Amino acid sequence: MTDRRLWRGAALLIALAGAGFAIFIAFGERLDAAELARWARQHRAEWWTLPAYFIAYALLDIFFIPTQALSVIAVLLWGWIKGGTVELFAATVGAVFPYLIARGALLESITARLSRHEKAARVLEREGFTLLLILRIVPIIPYTILNYVAGLSSLPLWRYIAATFLGMIPSVFIFAYFVEAVIDGIISPRDVVLRGLAAGLLLALLVVLTRLAAPRVRRRLESRDRGTSPTDAAHRD
Repeated sequence: MTDRRLWRGAALLIALAGAGFAIFIAFGERLDAAELARWARQHRAEWWTLPAYFIAYALLDIFFIPTQALSVIAVLLWGWIKGGTVELFAATVGAVFPYLIARGALLESITARLSRHEKAARVLEREGFTLLLILRIVPIIPYTILNYVAGLSSLPLWRYIAATFLGMIPSVFIFAYFVEAVIDGIISPRDVVLRGLAAGLLLALLVVLTRLAAPRVRRRLESRDRGTSPTDAAHRD
């Protein structure tokens, strides 16, 4: 069964890559990214733009739809710093709805989609905040699915929100920077690849540091729940 899923996933990636290449060949030369950015930023001051962005993000989260297009739109509208900030808050707020849905009455279709991730939900029961933080930094489980998976665990809402917000900071701003750099013609496609590799190494370093800090963070959280001081908890260890 696992091999079948791997082959299915590989076939899907090949199909998506082929479709993307065909679209690039057909329209790439006609598309002026800078002109598109200028057009988008003419409308960023409209009163409805920001709430519409948050609503769109929440809807995509609820219906398991990837949010990468909204990541690009945020940069087109507000630039990489403000756009990244807007997306970070929209992604954090939007992630709450699937979490609450999973805590309530799950639809049968949602339950079926999450069946392969039941083990991850059980692991979250043990690791909690630390594991969710790592999964947000390195999205082994896709963002929209992880929102529901976390809701199946006993992770409290405030820890879920904190892990989501903190864990998404690196990927959101790194991606936003590259999008704006490509739009403005600051870096070439070759440099994008090189800097992408550097960003991957940075994310890997963040994962290692997170794992090293995990025991200390876990002791602090557990001691807070028991009403004891971190120093007392450390002495007991």
